[in-house]
Amino acid sequence: MSDKEHLERRIESLRSRMRSANVDAAVVLVREGLNWETCFYLSGFRGSSCALALLPDDAFLVTDGRYLAQAAGQTHLRVIDQGAAPILDVLKNLLSGKAGIGNLGFQADRVTCDLLGSLKNIGGDLVDISVIFSGLRRNKDPLEVGDISKAAEISAAALTSSITKAGQIFTEKGFAARLEYEMKTAGAEGGWGAQEFIVASGPRSAFPHGVPTDRRVMPGENVTVDFGSRFNGYICDITRTLSLSEPPAWIVEAHDLLVEAQAAALPLLEPGRPTAEADRAARSVIERAGFKEAFTHSLGHGIGLDVHEAPVISSRSGESFAVGDVVTVEPGIYFPGKGGVRLEDDYHISDNGPVCLTSHLPRKIFVVDPEI
Repeated sequence: MSDKEHLERRIESLRSRMRSANVDAAVVLVREGLNWETCFYLSGFRGSSCALALLPDDAFLVTDGRYLAQAAGQTHLRVIDQGAAPILDVLKNLLSGKAGIGNLGFQADRVTCDLLGSLKNIGGDLVDISVIFSGLRRNKDPLEVGDISKAAEISAAALTSSITKAGQIFTEKGFAARLEYEMKTAGAEGGWGAQEFIVASGPRSAFPHGVPTDRRVMPGENVTVDFGSRFNGYICDITRTLSLSEPPAWIVEAHDLLVEAQAAALPLLEPGRPTAEADRAARSVIERAGFKEAFTHSLGHGIGLDVHEAPVISSRSGESFAVGDVVTVEPGIYFPGKGGVRLEDDYHISDNGPVCLTSHLPRKIFVVDPEI
């Protein structure tokens, strides 16, 4: 299947869902890079400013002079020059000539307040169809799964290489920068972009989202590394534990517990099963060990073009797994003032059960030799 046919199938799937929701047309807005993911998913275009319009019998992309040549090479859709006018004014003029647009779909979760005010002037009644876009992107096809798997392969090699090159001067920021460098030189676009990797050492590893600092890692300390590369737009999301020299016994015991908790959830990653059941299965392992209060977040989430996508795997979620989901499974336990440990892998939900996309990295504590 060609890229054009691939993208057309996605657009037709969106149109089908729009008809079911009684939506006559839809717009996807990208400003300063916000929401490039949905535009890329439907058109192949990766610019930082555009408006994509989807109608029952037409689809076109409006952008400015910086991106006209790029858009022409990346998308099969008709590309329209924004010129000197504001992009929403151009969009309004283009849509005003289209008959039968009563309801105009948009993504409320990706539109800023000031853009919403301008969007209301385009015409038609605005309908938030964020859930339609989210549901469409949730069902990963083989090409998307392949890109995530490739990102995971690159990430595994980058972590291994970064460990061997860590040296005696080993800071959180330095290790995060080394990971990004190794990923790019191995063929990835880089890391997650605006969202930093989590590299938290010693007592700071008790922060589930501890961004890297200038803190130097000391011998015997553990380091939580939550990272992933981006390949062809798609990301992976992996967490492993490092230790500068041999880890203390409590880190080993905590890690073993997380391996058990993750394994308890895996049989429940099947189409149609509530995601809350997987969360409860992993959480029960940690609770039985006496650490109920130490597991402070949900078990996982979907990934794809965004680091966090549907579905959510939590005790509060009302969602169920579906074929095509790619999700993380990441149990963790945290002890304020002492440290914490997390283990995270990515799984594709198929008719034949979950397929691990991050199997390139063993589920172990990686020991960094301080003498290197």
